[in-house]
Amino acid sequence: MKRMMISALVLAFAVAAAGTTFGQAKPVEPGVTKGKVDAVTVYRGQALVTRVVDVPAGSGITELIVSELPERIVASSIFAESADGIEVRSVRFRQRAVSQDVRDEVRKFDDEIRRIADVIAANQKQLSVLAEQRAYLDKLATFVAPTATMEMTKGVLNAEQLKTLTNYQFDTRKAIADQELKLQQEARDLREQLSLKERQKYEITGRSSRVLREAVVLLNQQKAGQLRLRYLVDNATWMPSYNVRADAEKKSATLEYQASIEQMSGEDWADVQMTLSTATPNLVAAAPQLNQLMIALGGSRGDIVSQVSGGKLEYREAKKGLSELRMQAEQQRAVSNSLNANSNMGQVQMQQQGQAFNNWNGNNDDNLNRVADQMQVLELLAKDTKDKDDDRRVSKVSEGIVVTYGLKTRTNLPSRADRQLIQIDALAMKSQFYKIAVPVLTNYVYDEATLTNTSKMVLLAGPVASYVGGQFVGSGEVQTIAVGQAFTVGFGIDSSLRATRERTDKAETIQGGNKVVNYTYRIAIENFGSAPADVRIIDRKPTAKDNEVRIEFVDAENVKLSGDKEYQQFEAKKGILRWDVQVPAQKNGSEAFSLTYKLKLEYDKNLQISANQQVIEDFEKNIRMYTK
Repeated sequence: MKRMMISALVLAFAVAAAGTTFGQAKPVEPGVTKGKVDAVTVYRGQALVTRVVDVPAGSGITELIVSELPERIVASSIFAESADGIEVRSVRFRQRAVSQDVRDEVRKFDDEIRRIADVIAANQKQLSVLAEQRAYLDKLATFVAPTATMEMTKGVLNAEQLKTLTNYQFDTRKAIADQELKLQQEARDLREQLSLKERQKYEITGRSSRVLREAVVLLNQQKAGQLRLRYLVDNATWMPSYNVRADAEKKSATLEYQASIEQMSGEDWADVQMTLSTATPNLVAAAPQLNQLMIALGGSRGDIVSQVSGGKLEYREAKKGLSELRMQAEQQRAVSNSLNANSNMGQVQMQQQGQAFNNWNGNNDDNLNRVADQMQVLELLAKDTKDKDDDRRVSKVSEGIVVTYGLKTRTNLPSRADRQLIQIDALAMKSQFYKIAVPVLTNYVYDEATLTNTSKMVLLAGPVASYVGGQFVGSGEVQTIAVGQAFTVGFGIDSSLRATRERTDKAETIQGGNKVVNYTYRIAIENFGSAPADVRIIDRKPTAKDNEVRIEFVDAENVKLSGDKEYQQFEAKKGILRWDVQVPAQKNGSEAFSLTYKLKLEYDKNLQISANQQVIEDFEKNIRMYTK
């Protein structure tokens, strides 16, 4: 028996030694680390975060837990890569409930909120004690009054004792009232403090997080090194904005390109290399596979088909809806690919992604192909695919363009509800300044500049704030600007100039079956300043469809329409009139610069000039209002 026990003990020791020698069967005790957020790429709605994690020295299979992952993490997107002889075997995401919030800043607020709540509770307890004292005095008064009455009837009343007892009650009641007032004021202040702390906490996180999120990384390593843990977070987005600054003499301009970033992912980004992108965070390496499209002839296929082929359903609107479906399909493809790549996520977590996968048939490209089939059928059936904006400038940049900006320096961006501004770059722009007058709309004359994007980056559409000589003059919008493209920026009203427009003559004649009407207009620019001003005068002539009205324009005698190539190519075709003039200094009133032009309209004498229904309704409404 003793020999058998010794043999079993030797065998157990040998098995344990074998496990230690090979080191492949059981991981050692896992290490825990937070790592450091090193780089972030912010997309529209999401951000790709990269954490650098130091891996301590080890041998064989080990587990490393990367702790305190953010609340808004997209669990299916976690991916780890390594170097330095460290092999990543698997990455698993897990969540654990904890008693306190996992963020230090939030824990401080929680501690302060708890402290204030304890003081409020103590305050309420003291008020309860005072209420009990007041009730006791009420009982005492109920006892003393009948006793004093009885003693008065018997002639044995002790007036001094009654006085002392009465004064005691009054003094005590006053002290209780004073203490209650003090405690009630303290309670009010404490409630205000508590409300403030709760609001401050909400501004940082939106809500408390008592769940610890971790990535469990299984490694095969022989030495110390580093690994990079990457994951997507939502509740992060950015929008472009600009400051354009002109010098006081309005000879040069600098465009400050800024990003307005909203970051509520639940983790602070401290000293990170930040990149901004308009791309979709599509973590799919392979292009989708295009399937065959089969078509056939047949009868009416339903209302939608007949509406498209009959021109009743506008092509642009239908295409816009299908484009949104394609974007959704691309996002589904990315998430599905990520889930398939992380096989350790398991079927349960795949189901937790929601109904987005209910109709997914296993081929990640099928949804894209189905939407593409519909878009191509739309092209085949639509009566007219021409855009109403086909006469737009050929250099106009699509709003769907994908651009990426890497910030030049590392930056800090805490997680909080406020939008935070970060400057992307400051760009010196080739500038041409001028004044612009549109007297048919306003008597004011504005400063404007045509800037040319001489940088190497595309500028996205966004709001712009304008400054002249360091002074804010107004705000506006810019559209997406390609590299090398010119764009217009406003710099506010020039108070030294004023523009007027009036019709000075109208003459009607009949020629055969037509009425001929000649109009004369005068535009004047007054300059109260001490220097001549270059002004672009903008007006318009009416246009008519189907040649219902023959319209002839007679240019002013003293100045001709602008010869600017871009104006002649685009604006002139729309009936816009533009003159580039120089207005002399200190000329106003009868001496103001002026130009006169004429319009000749010829149309059926039995008809009247009209406009679209909305214009007519507005015209009649305003005429009735001001002629009462």
